[in-house]
Amino acid sequence: MRILALSNQLDAAGGLERTQLTNCAGLAARGHRLDLVYVSDGAFSADWRSFTTTTDRVTATLPRRAAPFRSSWAAGSAVRRARRLRSDVVYAYRYWDLPFAVAVAARAPTAVVYHLCLPPPEPVPRWLRPVLARVDATVSVSADTLDRWRGTGLPVNQGTVALTSVDLDAYRPAPDAGRRAARAALGVGADDFVVLFAGRLSPDKGVDVLVRAFGQLLRRAGDCRLVVVGSPGVNADATEAARYTDQLHQLAQGLPVTWLPRQSDVTPMLAAADVAVVPSLWPEPLARSILEGLASGLPVVATRVGGSPEILTGWLADWLVEPGDVDGLAACLEGLHGWRRSRPDLGARCRQAAQDRLTLDDELDLIEAAMLGARARAGRGAVAEPGGPGPAGRS
Repeated sequence: MRILALSNQLDAAGGLERTQLTNCAGLAARGHRLDLVYVSDGAFSADWRSFTTTTDRVTATLPRRAAPFRSSWAAGSAVRRARRLRSDVVYAYRYWDLPFAVAVAARAPTAVVYHLCLPPPEPVPRWLRPVLARVDATVSVSADTLDRWRGTGLPVNQGTVALTSVDLDAYRPAPDAGRRAARAALGVGADDFVVLFAGRLSPDKGVDVLVRAFGQLLRRAGDCRLVVVGSPGVNADATEAARYTDQLHQLAQGLPVTWLPRQSDVTPMLAAADVAVVPSLWPEPLARSILEGLASGLPVVATRVGGSPEILTGWLADWLVEPGDVDGLAACLEGLHGWRRSRPDLGARCRQAAQDRLTLDDELDLIEAAMLGARARAGRGAVAEPGGPGPAGRS
């Protein structure tokens, strides 16, 4: 297949950007041709260029109110260039890229595939509903996220749930020597119980809840350290972001907390940690921090929101707590304190849970099947089986 990917920023801004990069690289590795239209460069630019056949940087995929005529002309020009690629599928991850995708596919046997990594905006903009109706296939990172799009105009009954995968080679349990080195680099004591948060610093992520729960844990168990890795979102209001960051530092005053800015690679922090925490208050579609923690052989404590219960199932569900429950979070962390001595097989069980359900091949099989079905509905027909290269290869 010839797949045109649409991306906003080629940066490590969050889980969505990493998920899109991983999936598109995987599709290219299977022999499909990947072209890219994007808005801004970033930390992932070189990665994208390593597997895409063409890249086209545009000023925007939607007209902008600040410069309606100029931006409309630029978007229209980009649509015309994209049409010349004669793609089989236009592959979008953000709803504001859908008008561009639909315009490229108009009057052509080209399918529009929308990969849901976020819940719908509230309210759904009036202009978006007719565009959503033109989507040929939907892939969602979780059943919860797919369900939240019902009633928006998106044909969710044709949706496919493909749990986000994790790179099991990059994220794996650290050997003892690696764990000691990672702790030394962070200035963490060899015997400290290390609690890790890695994500965006914003109220909806519940970091303040975690800091309060960590204070309780420290008083009960001692020998603990909290490592917080993250920065405010790239589009966050600067004043609000600074206010929340100050609140976090005030809550953590006197506590052993290590603060690190957003990292493009969190594997050293995972190697140093004993438990990862995802204390989200919003309906997290499918937190990569859960996937990466499990693959790294760590128990993961998360709130019972969004898609998190779809990953933490069975015996892993013991680590689900209610959002905003400081006492429940502290109690769950206390129950895991010292697990490396009392439950030495736990890390291997967490790793196995990731291996059983979160492989890239499984995810790509589902994405390919959704694309092939969408192509058939758009008029090209299905000419390649899931798991194999499309007819165009990398040419």
